[in-house]
Amino acid sequence: MTLPVILPLKYVNVSKSRLGNILGKNKTYLVIALIEDMISLLKKFPETEIYLLTKKENMALIPKDLGVKIIFEDEEDLNKALEKGVNILKEKEKKVLILPLDLPFINERNIKDLIRLSKTQNGIISPSNRDGTSAIILPIDKKFKFKFGEKSFQKHFSEFTKKKIPVQVYYSESLYYDLDTVEDIIRVLTIKPNNKTYFLLKDILSPDIIYSNLVDK
Repeated sequence: MTLPVILPLKYVNVSKSRLGNILGKNKTYLVIALIEDMISLLKKFPETEIYLLTKKENMALIPKDLGVKIIFEDEEDLNKALEKGVNILKEKEKKVLILPLDLPFINERNIKDLIRLSKTQNGIISPSNRDGTSAIILPIDKKFKFKFGEKSFQKHFSEFTKKKIPVQVYYSESLYYDLDTVEDIIRVLTIKPNNKTYFLLKDILSPDIIYSNLVDK
């Protein structure tokens, strides 16, 4: 059974706005590195079918040879865009995995676990720091309202309960931390994952720049 994976990408050039002061124009390169890392990881698993959910205007900014399927959306709201993406897959798939792109520590063990868990009858949800959601698997035939945004983990969990979908929580430290603040950058530079995201940040940022941003806080 194939597990479709939707990777939502809103706007390449305005994503990660909270990192603008420290990254400047390199912010766009960081988004691209995160995309390439995620797709490279997923491609190691033939069970997955990768869909990039994005806007047409992003196509001029991202690499041409990603080798994934594209679902175009024109929604202002991420959650409405995800509902549209899932609806497109309804005719041929039973479950779908949604993965945010800003997961610098996601690894092969996580994908293996998520593929295995997708074969159960349960919905799956994985928490991230700041009470967010780092992964979610759900049956496509259920009308599920996505709640990405502030405190999305509790909102998604409640949605599973409301729709009477049995849900299992998948805890993973490597899925717990996303990449959204200066502290998150420092975590990547400290842990040093072997991916493009780490090497990009290592090349463009000096310890002095990191330190000055922390002091300013």
